[in-house]
Amino acid sequence: MSSSTPPAITELQHTISGAVVLPDDSGYDDAREAWNLTVDQRPTAVVTPADVAEVRTVIAAAAASGLGVTVQPNGHGANGSLDGVVLVRPTAFDELVIDTDARTARVGAGVNWGRVLTALDGTGLVALAGSNPEVNAVGYSIAGGHSMFSRAYGLASRSVTAVELVDASGELRRVTADADSELFWALRGGGGLFGVITAIEFTLYPADQLFGGGIIFPIGLGIDVVTAGFELGASDPALGIDVGLARFPDMPQLPEPLRGQTVASVSFLHIGDAASAAPIVERLRAIGTPLLDGLREFTIGDLAAVAAEPTDPMPTIDWGGTVDGFDRVTATELVGAFLAGVQAGLSRVSVRVLGGNIAANPGIDDAAIGAITAPALISSGVLAFTPEMAAGADAALQPLRDFAAAHPTSGMVPSFLGSGTGLADAFDDASLARLRAVKERVDPNGVIRSNRPLP
Repeated sequence: MSSSTPPAITELQHTISGAVVLPDDSGYDDAREAWNLTVDQRPTAVVTPADVAEVRTVIAAAAASGLGVTVQPNGHGANGSLDGVVLVRPTAFDELVIDTDARTARVGAGVNWGRVLTALDGTGLVALAGSNPEVNAVGYSIAGGHSMFSRAYGLASRSVTAVELVDASGELRRVTADADSELFWALRGGGGLFGVITAIEFTLYPADQLFGGGIIFPIGLGIDVVTAGFELGASDPALGIDVGLARFPDMPQLPEPLRGQTVASVSFLHIGDAASAAPIVERLRAIGTPLLDGLREFTIGDLAAVAAEPTDPMPTIDWGGTVDGFDRVTATELVGAFLAGVQAGLSRVSVRVLGGNIAANPGIDDAAIGAITAPALISSGVLAFTPEMAAGADAALQPLRDFAAAHPTSGMVPSFLGSGTGLADAFDDASLARLRAVKERVDPNGVIRSNRPLP
């Protein structure tokens, strides 16, 4: 054990049954790893509490030692060194209950979206899920949570109906609109600032049939592809749509048509069958000959397979923001910015069309994450397998930053924030002040830390 580890933390190895990994332990590097491998977080300890009582013990030990506590189920959202922090992995909280009659789900803090999607198969119901099966359902839901269903049903945070957490004093609390409405407001979008969450409950929505997937074209058709995606989004406010530009490495793990290629794509999710989606499909296939065409009917249990997002940890330096306007002129500028970034090492850019119920204001007292009126959300990343690739990330991302600066707007989904950002990059001053007031009331000593801190 490290001589700098406080005695109350080392004692946890004897007082709780869950794993406690300290810096000198052989498994420390694996235990502390973030999903984004460029984040070198070095917490004072990594703890996997077995139950609520052990969460209380961990919080008390950290507070007595002058340390903070933060939660990362899988390492998504990691955003700093975690110096002076105990990192909690809530994987033991694996409860999952689907109530089809009430159209609700109860999900433990250790449950990933893949398991929830599988449980929903055959129910005729969907959650406002992320498309990556390895993303944690709770962390995603309390940090905004943009889903391909969000234009139809809103952001995931607004569908949370209850949060159970252990607060900084060790009290287990069930927070709802009727039980501490102000804390409930903050939890719905403000993230993990207010306690160690053990479970949440959220609303499910009807969707018997689904159609969609991705269609990928050579970059020579990029402007036409991006324009078509924007036009489809504007024509149907319930259509989930993601326009992508990517440079694929020449690797055998990739499908042969994509190896070493620079491409443009449109992915969409339509609530309905193939017949009702036919006009969308016709519009996309009219662009030209695709490299890959994955459009099909599917069920909610196949959502992650249809999206086909990477699920393994990778070293990436990312950036995200919102942009105004989506027409052919904007599409031309976006493709140009992307290609300029590729020359410096840019790997990908994704544009989620917003609008629909994402822009519907749920009311000032409903959720910290309110109406987002920006037309589109942009996220991008640079693969950084070497120090040289990491050093070039700023130059690779700068053309996209310039593009966004030329199309300014406001609002952001916190779960899409890039590296080195905090909640000030997602909320206005009034909301930040309100979040701070809640934080000061429920955790005046700042024991509970967030991957996206308040300024």
